[in-house]
This record gives sequence, C-alpha cells and structure tokens, in this order.
Amino acid sequence: MPQRIGYLTGVFDLFHVGHLDVLERASQQCDRLVVGVLTDDWAVDAWGARPFVPVIERAQILEQLRCVDEVVVVDGVETELLTGQLGVATVFAADGTDGVLGPDELDGVPAGLVSVLASGRGSRSQILRAAIDQRQSRSSVA
Repeated sequence: MPQRIGYLTGVFDLFHVGHLDVLERASQQCDRLVVGVLTDDWAVDAWGARPFVPVIERAQILEQLRCVDEVVVVDGVETELLTGQLGVATVFAADGTDGVLGPDELDGVPAGLVSVLASGRGSRSQILRAAIDQRQSRSSVA
C-alpha cells in the first residue's frame, strides 16, 4: 500500500514549541513526513542572518523527533526533488511560524501540492535572538 508522503521545509534555528507544533500537525496529515532543513548559506542569502545553530546540529535535533520520518539538508525548494526523488504528495507550509517556510516562500511548487498549516503556540525565538545579540554585543565590548 503506497504511503502518502508529506514534506515541510525550514531553517529550524533555536528550535522551539512553534516548530514542534507545526511538525506534529504535518505528521498527522501524512503517512511519512520528510523535513527539509535549509542550509546556513540559504538563511544568509534569504533572510540576511546566519543561524545560531549549525545545519548539521539542526538536522540531528529533527532526526530525534517521533513525528519526523526523514531529514534532508537542502539549499532551497526544488520541485523536481520533491515530486520525483522523494515522491511527495503534499508540501506543507506554515502560516506564521518563525523559521518554517510559508506559502509565499514556496516558489515553483504547484499550488495543488501545497497545504497551509495554521500557526500553533507562539515562538520565543525573537526574544531569544534579541537576548543573544545583546549578550554578544556586551561581551565583545569588554
């Protein structure tokens, strides 16, 4: 019996409960969830900032979650990879979850494949980033 494969892409930096919520919701809507972790270079090019946690560590964190079946490191959203090699039936987008691609960031993915997930619990990642930035600026002055 064929499995319905779902796919979700994000940076997943400073992993937080909002990430967990969207991953669990995506997992409930497919038989197998593949998660694409965007590279550090992608984050710099697209969002102007390097993630705090390196891509290898972000991938390792995601691999340990029960709701994630496979993790791939990617440098963008490639429709050919999704529909061809991975056999994805649904590409999930997260509406309002920090660090996970939203529907407007899935250029080239056919609209019929995209399923938008509502945001879950709020993220504290912006507060964490501000605290880290503040601490780094103080330590570099000393």
